[in-house]
Amino acid sequence: MNFKYGILKNILLLVLLLLIQKTFIKILSLSSLNISPDFVIIMLVYIGVKEGKISGSIYGFLAGLTADFLSGTFIGLSAITYTIASFLAGFFKSDNEKFLAGYFFLISVFACSFAGNFIYFWIYFQGAPISLPEVIIKYVLTSSAYTTLISLVYVVFPRKKKIERSFLGET
Repeated sequence: MNFKYGILKNILLLVLLLLIQKTFIKILSLSSLNISPDFVIIMLVYIGVKEGKISGSIYGFLAGLTADFLSGTFIGLSAITYTIASFLAGFFKSDNEKFLAGYFFLISVFACSFAGNFIYFWIYFQGAPISLPEVIIKYVLTSSAYTTLISLVYVVFPRKKKIERSFLGET
């Protein structure tokens, strides 16, 4: 029962984040380059770190395919990007879940976001008169840094387990 609840919760959160990503993200966009945080990749990194490479890849593919259909351009580009990023997040999975807390989570978000953004923008700008170093500096690094900055919300706010332990007097 808990397994099905976890899957349903992940799917609902991803759908909600995809809708936020596709509708309200213009509010958080920076500069004329349209640099915006990727809420979906933060959730996919969480899933990949928590559940492993295979689960992360499946959620990443489904979320990416949904994002592609919502945007209507380059069908499959977000799917492959999210799949690879969430698969890479699975490499951060550990028994004590240290990569789900503190700066470890920020490192994993940045690494996976960088890999995903690199693949996305490298394919997206094929044939455009912009060099690869320029793509990396203007789009990949800035998008990854902004996404990592937004993921601070997860790190800063205490999670339910920490709150429950603090009431019980445990550390």
